[in-house]
Amino acid sequence: MTYRFDDFLLNPATRELHRNGVPVVLPARAFDCLAYLIEHRERAVGRDELIAAVWGRVEISDALLGHTIVKIRRSLGDSGNEQRGVRTVPRFGYRWVQPVQVIDEAPMDAVATVEEAADAQAVAPSPSVAQAVNAEAVVAPRGRTRHAVAAAVVVACALAALAFWRIDRHAPSAPAPSTGTIEAAPLAAAVLVLPALVDAPEDWHWLRLGAMDLVANRLRSAAIATTPSESVVGLLRQRGATGEDDLLHDATLAQLAAMRVQPSIRREQGRWSVRLDAFGAQRALSVDAEADDAISAARAAADALLRKLGQASAQTQGEAVAGLDELLQRSGAAMLADQLDQARALIVAAPPLLQQQPRVEQRMAQIELRRGEYEAAESRLHALLDSTAVANDDALRARSMMTLAAAWVRTQQGDRALELYDEAIALRERAADHEVLGVARLGRGSILALQERYDDATAELARARIELATVGDSLGVASVDVNLGEFQRMRHRPADALVLLKKAVGEFELLGAREGRAYALAQQATAERELLDGEAALATSTRFWPADAHTSNQRMRWNLTFERAAGLVASGGVAEGERLIERIGAESDPRKDALPRAQAALLAATIAERRGDRVRALLDLERALVPILRDGDSIGWTHGLVLKAALERGQQQLADAAATTATLQAWASASSDEWRGLHAALAAAGQAEVEHRREPALEQYARAMAMAERIGVPEELVEVGAPYLAALVDASQLDTARAVSGRIALWAEHDPRAATAQAHLFRALGQDDAARSAEQQAARLLAAYATAQAGPP
Repeated sequence: MTYRFDDFLLNPATRELHRNGVPVVLPARAFDCLAYLIEHRERAVGRDELIAAVWGRVEISDALLGHTIVKIRRSLGDSGNEQRGVRTVPRFGYRWVQPVQVIDEAPMDAVATVEEAADAQAVAPSPSVAQAVNAEAVVAPRGRTRHAVAAAVVVACALAALAFWRIDRHAPSAPAPSTGTIEAAPLAAAVLVLPALVDAPEDWHWLRLGAMDLVANRLRSAAIATTPSESVVGLLRQRGATGEDDLLHDATLAQLAAMRVQPSIRREQGRWSVRLDAFGAQRALSVDAEADDAISAARAAADALLRKLGQASAQTQGEAVAGLDELLQRSGAAMLADQLDQARALIVAAPPLLQQQPRVEQRMAQIELRRGEYEAAESRLHALLDSTAVANDDALRARSMMTLAAAWVRTQQGDRALELYDEAIALRERAADHEVLGVARLGRGSILALQERYDDATAELARARIELATVGDSLGVASVDVNLGEFQRMRHRPADALVLLKKAVGEFELLGAREGRAYALAQQATAERELLDGEAALATSTRFWPADAHTSNQRMRWNLTFERAAGLVASGGVAEGERLIERIGAESDPRKDALPRAQAALLAATIAERRGDRVRALLDLERALVPILRDGDSIGWTHGLVLKAALERGQQQLADAAATTATLQAWASASSDEWRGLHAALAAAGQAEVEHRREPALEQYARAMAMAERIGVPEELVEVGAPYLAALVDASQLDTARAVSGRIALWAEHDPRAATAQAHLFRALGQDDAARSAEQQAARLLAAYATAQAGPP
């Protein structure tokens, strides 16, 4: 059945909702709720029935259901006061009350008819790029526009994913109580557990990191703020420290934690002994434990240390399964050492009984996530969440949800990920699980920013920072800072973004977090390019190059490769940048790496346009202007449409240019973002100018320039100012031209557009020497683009 109501058409079979032919994006759970209410519109549906039908279980909170209903009403233009569609039935549930027309036959034809009627109102794009731009592809619901998930790293806009693998610690259902045997004041800052000193045969050296991680988790589960193990490994790797260094009394480490803990492990006569030496500014403690296996001895030593610190240990489920903890610690140690293949191999070689354990399934999904195998991780996590094994384990369930949310964020399914974050928070809020709450709120904040809800996003990150600081998660706090910097970029404030991003880079460097550092540097390079500082962008990209030295995630490597190429082109290294662009096209996965491939094609089109090869530029734009660019990099999508319209005007394809301009205007009107309005006005000005409508053209240029002034980003000032100045000179409005020239003259030494515009003005003013100088500068800047395209790398 297909259902028509008001201006909407709902097709449950294809999971599509349209309003006047335009797709309306609804989160999956919200869509299911809406469809269920409409399908059962003859009666009121109880809350429990609706939850069971949509979520498949009954432990979902009323608050989450109410939040989902609010999403439905907002998407339909309804409200809690009007309740024209979904009506609340007090103390019972909800009912659909709006008249519905049921379409039994050929529902897809009905959808197509509505969409064709809408498409007929727009001017068709040029046949050569018919697949690249169409009205349906670019019109998005107002206020729900997706910005660049990441200009340099696909969907890692939420850097929470960097830490997701470690949050399967199986935290207790409530904070452990104090034993009352406190020997000294509670710790005021984080504990830092060092790699263990291992005196055992070589095949046990995995305990160096495995025991460190076990002890750290044990302390953290008792509500003691403990530095994440991956932060410790990164920090020591950066400092070149080894297991034999005297780190217990290291002055630098003393600045990062109130207490350092050094495990020492020894095997003697078939028994394992573990000693923990803890040293702080005001006290030193030592505890010993023995057991038949290393894991039990390390756990017993950690519990003994907890007792000395006045804390009770927390029991974790699954300890009775033989070999489970050892497998988790060994695979965790391999992940800490960034040996993902070894971590996977350990699990694959384990007995089937261990492989089927929920925590092992969760660990394997985390390995797949870090490797960039998002679909495999998603499939595994769906099966895990649908199993009865995690139904009564809120801690594992919440962590599995957030790992799945990380996969969805990285595959541009932000709305679905937001639902999972909400559910994870609902599951763990009462238990005060600060680690889950912090990472979930960090993820939520990033997605809210993508929806242009910046105030809500910033508030969510503030809450995330508090939660993460509570458990001593320095890496999480640094991730908050890089997200705040990215928010400023999304709001077209690159100068403000640079301050925050450089701070985040420093934090990641201090922690030795190479992937977080690479992400922050990529964002910094993008901001520097937006400030037309190509040399700085290239220098920044050098700090994360080569990509494979900074991440094991192949998806992220291609994004870093694109950012490196963009930095090279911005600084004049066009030939080398083209080689990287070709490499992305030849070696990356067309489906998994679709976004960096589209971004690389857009960069190639820009190079071709500046080289004067409009035909080649249009062909490159065919590969660039695809839905993944629209959904994953709205800034790039906007620039692509502006460039396409300009190229079509240059080719005298005026009808095609008018169609592209109309598409851009529709795209801009779907958002309150003034930056998009600026580019729509710029395209309209160019179209009016080529149609010899001088006054409307100058009015649109002036409008675009006023918006560029308010935004204050050099890239936008030059992009608007250069053609505006030329139009003013042609109209003999030299006084206004001088004023515009003053706004872009600063970048004439580095940007060929600004230099060419300056030369045009100088010629009109009769200043021939200045004109020749500006023309020579423009020629020098364009020389890099004029060279023949480089061959394959």
